[in-house]
Amino acid sequence: MASSFALYFLLLVLVANIFYFQTSLCDDAADQALIMGICRQVQDSTFCLNTFRQNIPSHPYTPTVVTKVAISQSLQHATNNRIFIETSKASSKDKDIQNLFAICDSGYGFLISELQSATQSLPKRDFNALENSLSKCPKFVNDCQSAFGGNTTPELLDRSRKQLDLVLMANIAEGLIQK
Repeated sequence: MASSFALYFLLLVLVANIFYFQTSLCDDAADQALIMGICRQVQDSTFCLNTFRQNIPSHPYTPTVVTKVAISQSLQHATNNRIFIETSKASSKDKDIQNLFAICDSGYGFLISELQSATQSLPKRDFNALENSLSKCPKFVNDCQSAFGGNTTPELLDRSRKQLDLVLMANIAEGLIQK
């Protein structure tokens, strides 16, 4: 009798483990599909995938969690980029270049403000305010890129590309949230 109970118990454990493994595979597949769907729509899909994988600690990935990560990473990059821009402006001897950096500084100031608003709107589920804030963000990044045109530095160009990808990731993810 005891051996049949042990066998029955082992079978239950085996079935439970198989079920857990299959459902975790489904969650992982759904998570991957969510972030792949977003990352296919930006310039640097590897940067996008790495951003999500490094900043979302646990499953499942939901549009709200992915949006939160994209906004927070965009805000962090925007803050770092603004510091870079302010430092570059201060160290430049060329007045025209200083003026171009001033345009970028102003744009990144507006970008940071909109991302901070988006950060506050998401937990409140104020989707109108969230969408309004996020929809303005690509313009601020593009304005900086346009101001410099062909005079940009490789570092500023790389920073701008990553920043644009991050704000696009936030916009795309926000569009996936069930409202």
